[in-house]
Amino acid sequence: MKNDTKTLPIIKCPHCGWEYLPCEIYLPDYMLGRSDEVVRDPLGKIIYQDYQEGYEPDLTEHYICDNCNKPFVVEGQFTFKVKAEKAELDFSDTSASLLD
Repeated sequence: MKNDTKTLPIIKCPHCGWEYLPCEIYLPDYMLGRSDEVVRDPLGKIIYQDYQEGYEPDLTEHYICDNCNKPFVVEGQFTFKVKAEKAELDFSDTSASLLD
């Protein structure tokens, strides 16, 4: 599947401008971590989290450029957009009105 490179997150070497995709530099388990325990209050707010030892999230990665062989540091950050699913794809209610 091809993607428009203008919409993809691109990481550029600060020395030579060589471009990388995040998946070429980051390993998912190290970037996202592996949760071991999540505790929520009655309203669903996370009040405690623990990660498997050695798998705490780390958004800073040190990398040596494949083109110019110089080291650089990447500091990632997450941004999430959340929206409700379309009504016709929401199957949380198992009943349907025949009168609509």
